[in-house]
Amino acid sequence: MEEKTINIMDLVMLALRHIWIIVLAAVIFAAGAFSYCKFFITPSYSAKASILVTNGAVITSYAETTDKISGSDISASLYLSYTVVDILNTPDIYKKVADQLGKDYNYQGLMGCSSIARRSEETLFIDVTFSSTDPKEAMRIANKFVEVACGYIPEFIPSARANVASTAIKASMTYPRTFMTTGVAGVVGAVAAYIVLFIIESMNRAIKGEEDFTSNFDVPLLGAVPDFENAESGGYRKARGRGGYSSGY
Repeated sequence: MEEKTINIMDLVMLALRHIWIIVLAAVIFAAGAFSYCKFFITPSYSAKASILVTNGAVITSYAETTDKISGSDISASLYLSYTVVDILNTPDIYKKVADQLGKDYNYQGLMGCSSIARRSEETLFIDVTFSSTDPKEAMRIANKFVEVACGYIPEFIPSARANVASTAIKASMTYPRTFMTTGVAGVVGAVAAYIVLFIIESMNRAIKGEEDFTSNFDVPLLGAVPDFENAESGGYRKARGRGGYSSGY
């Protein structure tokens, strides 16, 4: 008996023969993932605010202008922003923010739900992001942080100037990603069902027809025994009823 080879058409036909099982598995997995995200997971929201930090020679508000801004001033401000990010990640500023927010907050919790980073390598903007299960709370914390930061930064670097560039006006849901999770679960369900069907099909050694016989055995096919059981329930029985065939020996 030769090892049976598998081609693309075999795989496609396997999927088509059991398409309802694959679709049902995909629907069950997707429905389970959707229900879990919708009813069992507490959503998390993220709000972002930003500040603009310069070394004092660069324009920091529309009301203030300078006659000349040199390239060295801009470069100095860009390098300054690295230090500012480090300052804004120290515990002391979080303690100040927690004190102003109220007794329900502590600096460890605020540090755990925050993200502070430069917007890009070529910008003076520093983005401050806070996450919370309440979208209004996330916005409130982010706005309070940038407010405190504008007064906190000059305490460390007197020549630095910090202004609120933008406040948080909305909070976006960051977790869970319901639609993406549902889609991925549906694909996983379909693939899992197909793999199980493929394993079952591979373990089934029964000969299902002439093509299956010739593909498994390197011997010529002389003939095939008819399926008398199906013939009895079909055309053969009708023929006997008309007296066309004899049932005797």
